[in-house]
Amino acid sequence: MILYLVIICCASILITASVTFITGEGFFSVLGLTWFSIVVVLLIDGLTATVCRLLPAKCANHEKKIFQVSAKEKQFYEKLKIRKWKDKIPEIGQFTGFRKNKIADPKSVEYIERYLLEACYGEIGHITSVFTSFLLLAFFFISPLWLAVALPVAIISAILNLPSLFILRYNSYKLEFLRKNAVKRQAKAGA
Repeated sequence: MILYLVIICCASILITASVTFITGEGFFSVLGLTWFSIVVVLLIDGLTATVCRLLPAKCANHEKKIFQVSAKEKQFYEKLKIRKWKDKIPEIGQFTGFRKNKIADPKSVEYIERYLLEACYGEIGHITSVFTSFLLLAFFFISPLWLAVALPVAIISAILNLPSLFILRYNSYKLEFLRKNAVKRQAKAGA
């Protein structure tokens, strides 16, 4: 979480300084607009996550093609060295009652399927947030100054959603293998 706060603070200062330099507006008025737009984006992201989480479970079914992760996609994540940095990205599963930062019961089919469901909800939320971040521009269509502040904030918000999306998809690839093995074990035990 600290990493995200540092990025947000540094970005706000950079945006404020750039817009102040280009437009000649006062530093503190631009800083106020920048932080206002950051708060609006955070509210939009929170609302987006809440609405996505209200979707029926069938919309977040891990067996749907859109949620399937190919071996090539997994290789892409490995080229990004996702394993080294994924634990530094905040995981806010406590808001949904299911944390996704560690697999607590890798042998339970029910647990893995719940994990996959939550991961799919997370994917829907993050990919939607990449686009809804730009709703911020609608609020700032009033003046060029506001647009100069809102566009970079929306872009940064969209970029900050991508690592979480990548992590969820990377983990889903592994979870599918765990689920298949757990189903086989369960079938053997029941036979």
